[in-house]
Amino acid sequence: MDGQKKKILVVEDDAMISSMYKTKFEAEGFAVLVADDGAAGLELAKREKPDIIMLDVILPRLDGFSVLEELKKDPLAQAIPVIM
Repeated sequence: MDGQKKKILVVEDDAMISSMYKTKFEAEGFAVLVADDGAAGLELAKREKPDIIMLDVILPRLDGFSVLEELKKDPLAQAIPVIM
C-alpha cells in the first residue's frame, strides 16, 4: 500500500456482525468505518470516500438498495466498489 491504510465502510445494523467485520478488517491492516443505518452510511460514504463499501440490504432509515442508488448518482462516490 502507499503508506496509508485502505478504508472500508461497513453499513450494517446488526452490532455483532459489524463488530466482527471491524475486528477482522482492522487485524488485516484496514481502517474501518461503521454505520448502523442506511442514512448514516450514505453520509459517511460521501464524506469519507472509502475504498470499498460493505452494504447490508435491510437497514433502518434507508435500505441498502436506496443507499446504492444515491451513491451511483453522486459523481464523487459512484466509482466506490460496493459489496451487498
